[in-house]
Amino acid sequence: MTDTPPIRIAYITTYDAHDVHVWSGTGKAIAECLSEAGFVLEFVTLRERNSTRALTRAAKFAYKVAGAKLMRDREPLVSNGYSALATQHLRHLKYDIIFSPGTVAISRLVTSKPIVFWTDATFDGMVDYYEEFTGLSKRTLRNGHALEQDALDRSHLALYSSEWAAKSAIEGYRVDPGKVHVVPFGANITDPPSRDEVTTAIDNREQQRCHLLFVGVDWARKGGDVAVAAADMMNRAGKPTTLHVVGCVPPGRLPDFVRVHGFISKREPAGRQQLAALYAAAHFVIGPSDADCSPIAFAESCCYGVPVLSADTGGIATVIRDGLGGH
Repeated sequence: MTDTPPIRIAYITTYDAHDVHVWSGTGKAIAECLSEAGFVLEFVTLRERNSTRALTRAAKFAYKVAGAKLMRDREPLVSNGYSALATQHLRHLKYDIIFSPGTVAISRLVTSKPIVFWTDATFDGMVDYYEEFTGLSKRTLRNGHALEQDALDRSHLALYSSEWAAKSAIEGYRVDPGKVHVVPFGANITDPPSRDEVTTAIDNREQQRCHLLFVGVDWARKGGDVAVAAADMMNRAGKPTTLHVVGCVPPGRLPDFVRVHGFISKREPAGRQQLAALYAAAHFVIGPSDADCSPIAFAESCCYGVPVLSADTGGIATVIRDGLGGH
């Protein structure tokens, strides 16, 4: 009896899938999990051609001058270029499935192999939701919706990290609901703590002072000012509270009860250990976001037994079940 050969996956991205700093390390974490599950990965990294980069930059500048936004990665020149590059790479690879953590890289790809993508939002769901998707030009809106529809048409499975994103796909595009599935993202932690370690951390948390942890690069969108206001109210109410800020340096002068740790890199062991210590010592992770898809920091907080306090927006209700992982 011979062993069944492993399934080979062509893992296509428009960025370095080994970089932990891109997309909160989600592309890297997905690749590692697939490898650990026994799949053989062939990485295909797509870059915008030099010949089109100057043209798309010029077009973006012209639209900005006119008061509208043009998204370069939704331009047909770019998407068609990605398709051509992917086709060139795939000719030399042995693979069974094409997988991409996103829709842009595979939206125009012509292949006989099954395509699967996994992402946290649709283009339709992002329009006028995130700041960078607000005020888009008619050209970008037209191209963006067309690319999203193409990706759904070409894919065999469309995986989304939240019910919010999956609903956006079904309601915003022509797609068979049978190939749309919700698969939440996990925590991008290389060495997650054991149950005993989490229990010990909970028992050792300070009793006289509440430690709130804010994790995010985008201070405004993640609701940093609200987190400061909440900590201020707790202090005024007589409950000593410290707000720890990770991922950014907030603008302006901050109260003394705020400790800014700045951006902490997961590339080095020292950074990972510092983050682990901050999670372990926190009583709550607070992230009252104005807009969010599937915040990885919330999944990581659950790994450390830290409840999350957030706003019910975007895909957060999938990441944090109210009353279970937080409120």
